[in-house]
Amino acid sequence: MVMTMVEDEEKGFDGKIKAMISSRACACQTGILEKKKSGLRYVNCKGCGKLFKTDRDTEYCMDCEKRRK
Repeated sequence: MVMTMVEDEEKGFDGKIKAMISSRACACQTGILEKKKSGLRYVNCKGCGKLFKTDRDTEYCMDCEKRRK
């Protein structure tokens, strides 16, 4: 029973390493490759109505911000 659990863990780890190698990444960076959620969000500009992506806390696009200053 214990031996099969160890074998299952090894198979899972081997599969993860093989996937990383096939994606041309270093196998030692197992924790780094997990994809993080993007901080970008879509915003409609209140000035011109343009739809744009930003990670800032703003309601105006770059062009409208320049005009407002």
